[in-house]
Amino acid sequence: MNDLGLLKHADAIVAALGSVSGLDVVDVGCGEGANARILAANGANVTGVDPFMEPADWKTEGSGRYRLLKSPADALPLDDHSADLVIFVFSLHHVPNEKLAKALAEARRVLKPTGRLYVAEPLAEGPNHYVSAPYHDETAVRAAARSALDAFAAPHFTDHRHLAYADRRPYNNFDDYAKRMIANRRFNGYSEEAVLAPEVRRRFDEVFASGKPFDQPVRIDLFSQPNP
Repeated sequence: MNDLGLLKHADAIVAALGSVSGLDVVDVGCGEGANARILAANGANVTGVDPFMEPADWKTEGSGRYRLLKSPADALPLDDHSADLVIFVFSLHHVPNEKLAKALAEARRVLKPTGRLYVAEPLAEGPNHYVSAPYHDETAVRAAARSALDAFAAPHFTDHRHLAYADRRPYNNFDDYAKRMIANRRFNGYSEEAVLAPEVRRRFDEVFASGKPFDQPVRIDLFSQPNP
């Protein structure tokens, strides 16, 4: 597996794919559009899709543009063969298990014959997983996403590459960590009280005192050359 090192999510996309300038990109599970904006600034035309966000018309960003559409991953409101690239960044494991096959089928449907599918998923390991496990253990859903890629993506492409990177998350203290995690509740199913539990604080303090960086290991599955 090719290790790209310490990178932010959008930088990892460029490191794995090369230039995105001029590409029509679909960002599935885009959240508030952070990656969409960065890719647009690098010259891409990005459509961000998320079931929790309100739609927004095309906006210019750098040499590209982006827009946001409100839609689930298994019903993309896009034309067949309209995208050069479909990306899932920390979003595939949020798709309900019963909808994973359809979500990946939708990704294949909107890809052009030369299109590529890029999936970045956090691994259930490392300091962040250790600290968050008491209130947000995603081991099972991440494993389901992994199995879905093997079953519903890999057989439909002739080229499948594996890459890795680490997403560094610096925290000043537990209060800083808790504030960020609580802000993420809108996309997850945990409570503020669960984040502030004594066991979570104990685990955070243990890692923080050790001096270990809060790096989140990430696996990339990059599919290209779709089968006819």
